Amino acid sequence: MSNSSMNATKHGCCAVDARLLPGESEKEFRNLERIWNEAYNPKNDSLRHMVTELVNADWLLQRATRTYLDIEAKLFAKSTNPLDWTVEEQRTLGRFQRYKTAAANHMARCKKVIEDYRKYQQTLEINEERLKTARKKNEPKPTEAPETWQQHLEKMRQKALALGYTPPERP
Repeated sequence: MSNSSMNATKHGCCAVDARLLPGESEKEFRNLERIWNEAYNPKNDSLRHMVTELVNADWLLQRATRTYLDIEAKLFAKSTNPLDWTVEEQRTLGRFQRYKTAAANHMARCKKVIEDYRKYQQTLEINEERLKTARKKNEPKPTEAPETWQQHLEKMRQKALALGYTPPERP
């Protein structure tokens, strides 16, 4: 990554991707990737893409949370009473609270998309299984030879007799 690509980055809370900032651990990022990939076990490109988006959203949320907590800690170190903070300090804390909230909302949307996709896939699998079962159930049973009309009538007569039906006498 070239240094010029980081020129406008001050805190990374407005970043559109989860590139690592100075001081962030690639090992922690890769661990986060591993955790989400194990949780969702993506089996196709669509789900892999969604999980990648979720990893990025989680990383940005963690960054926004760290930044918010750092700013809050500095303000409390200066004065434990928030009423003593300047208007600019309160605005800064509020702005980073909004960054954190936006990141949390983005992560929640990413998780919902994945869950909806997985639910849709499960529904498709269930419906495919039901269709296979219905087709198998409704398959015509193979017969050795087609019955003649007379054979069919005789078979029906035998079933009726087995059920206790007494046919009328023929004249």
